[in-house]
Amino acid sequence: MDTNELRTYSSPDALLAALRDHGDELGHAGTEHHPAARESVRTLTHRGHEIVVRTSYSITVDGRPFDVQPSVNNAGLVHYHGLPTRNFPSVMELVTSAIDTFPDDFSGDGTAPTPPDGPHHGVETQP
Repeated sequence: MDTNELRTYSSPDALLAALRDHGDELGHAGTEHHPAARESVRTLTHRGHEIVVRTSYSITVDGRPFDVQPSVNNAGLVHYHGLPTRNFPSVMELVTSAIDTFPDDFSGDGTAPTPPDGPHHGVETQP
């Protein structure tokens, strides 16, 4: 793409037109994108043995599902999209941080807490 094409396609009018033309697609961009429950997979080879650890979580807060699927790296640090710049030493610390960071999402009004960035990866948790 040359500079003139870049200017044409990045003009405010062109961007607004693209948003209008692709509104339906954009409306679904933030929805669940994995058809089944996701699991963290950690692998390590030790003395010629391949170790595979698969982890999935069912998390509730006040008896209601907290519909997130954290990932765990080989160092054991926990991550989830709602708090993307943090690595937690445990899932418990992730959930307590989410409660502290987004207290309105855990109002105790009887509705299930929704992760601040929406449900993830098709995880369906039962109360």
